[in-house]
Amino acid sequence: MSGTIRIENKNLVFEMHGIDIILAIRKSITIPLEHVLSVSTDRISWKPFEQIKVAGTSLPGVIKDGMFLSSDGLLFFEMHNPDKCITVSLKNEKYKKIIFEVDDKESIAKTIRDALSN
Repeated sequence: MSGTIRIENKNLVFEMHGIDIILAIRKSITIPLEHVLSVSTDRISWKPFEQIKVAGTSLPGVIKDGMFLSSDGLLFFEMHNPDKCITVSLKNEKYKKIIFEVDDKESIAKTIRDALSN
């Protein structure tokens, strides 16, 4: 199930929906736009053995929701379909990256990039 990302008061708000709220152990994440380093629409790999689940749910090839520790630091996933995910790289935040599934990743990425350039 895809989540939603919106810009609200100079913040990037990631919202989980339905069962993903339980699986990810979060309903939403709010990040100041000034903490966003970059946005990517490159396809995400499952990489089940390169990350350790800290909290959430993981079934490789099916679902990856919640916090995972990698060599890059702490990551947050909301992913069922890697082809529909965007990756938001962050600074000065608990998470180094948020990998988030949305219905139209190109449109969402453009909206975020436009907000960053203002």
